[in-house]
Amino acid sequence: MSIIARIVTATVLLSATACVDAELPSETAGLAGETSDADGSSDDGADDDAGDPPPSETPPTDGGPLASWLADGNYLAWAAESDVHASTGPHGSAGVRTFVNAKLFDSLAAGSDEHPVGAATVKELYGSSGVTGYAVLVKVEAGRGSTRWYWYERVGSTTYADGIDERLCTGCHAPGADQILTPYPLQ
Repeated sequence: MSIIARIVTATVLLSATACVDAELPSETAGLAGETSDADGSSDDGADDDAGDPPPSETPPTDGGPLASWLADGNYLAWAAESDVHASTGPHGSAGVRTFVNAKLFDSLAAGSDEHPVGAATVKELYGSSGVTGYAVLVKVEAGRGSTRWYWYERVGSTTYADGIDERLCTGCHAPGADQILTPYPLQ
């Protein structure tokens, strides 16, 4: 085969490979089939993830998915209190340890009296056998007050709160800065 024939063959093969690669769906294709670029924008021109925290940064706001999210330890990389300590409220007979996501951490550090949507905290509740439950708050709407937060508390197999403006929780949390009682800097 002549050198020109080899070059033509190589060019055809490279072109064919490029066409096949271009037709493969992106690994980050959206639910509706649009493809996403590395920067998170989709082919519809919208920036789908602009300002959104990573999925592990915002807990689900429904008890079933939240229980799985907690069991997977998605909050364990968040900023946390240094150790288990006695609760200043009704949580955990053997102590508590609070974790806060980046949005809440930054808001606490800034001394904000209103936390941003997506701010979240997970409180591990301890009994004599270790972690026996969780208390979770997730800011779901801008503004201040208990109606802007999703509240969840479960100990063992009993769920005490799972919704917006849960009265079991809101009375104790009312004195906090936008419902958050966790002191900053974290203990």
